[in-house]
Amino acid sequence: MVKKRSLDLDKIITKATELIAQRGLSATTLPNLANELGVRSQSLYHYVSGRKQLLSLVGASRIKVMITVLTDSLIGLSGKEALLKFADIIRNFILNDPALFSILYHLNEYQQDDAITQEIMNVIALADKLHLRSDSTVSLHSLIGAVLGYVFLDVSASFVGETSAQADQGYHELVLQLVQPKNILQN
Repeated sequence: MVKKRSLDLDKIITKATELIAQRGLSATTLPNLANELGVRSQSLYHYVSGRKQLLSLVGASRIKVMITVLTDSLIGLSGKEALLKFADIIRNFILNDPALFSILYHLNEYQQDDAITQEIMNVIALADKLHLRSDSTVSLHSLIGAVLGYVFLDVSASFVGETSAQADQGYHELVLQLVQPKNILQN
């Protein structure tokens, strides 16, 4: 009797996430994933149109987990405390999630209707609930860019002499200055 394989999208996403963490983004190809799942590559096309959609779905699934952590952690917080908690969770989650880190590094490759982009919009909607917008706040686009840039530099060799406490302090200063920038151009 032949054993029937039970393949579904969740299993594919889970295995792709593991593959990225173990072997890296470039090794996460549909043939490699099919091999890890014990199926033929063609079987994966019943669930995803290709590698780009697969990676978008993996990124979206990781962001959904992050949103759950954010939501659970922000209950009862407000103001500066909520903002810094929000920023810390995002930074730490991305730094400790090899799949999401790798996929976000290539965020420019995704379109507005891709799953990962939709989940990023959900993070932005959650950020909006913190009521950060004001006349003095820089754009949310700038805030997200600065946070992602800081996260990517966190793992680079550029700041190897910086302690964890110094990195945290610098990150908090960046976030606070972007939300309530000091007017350094006053007369």
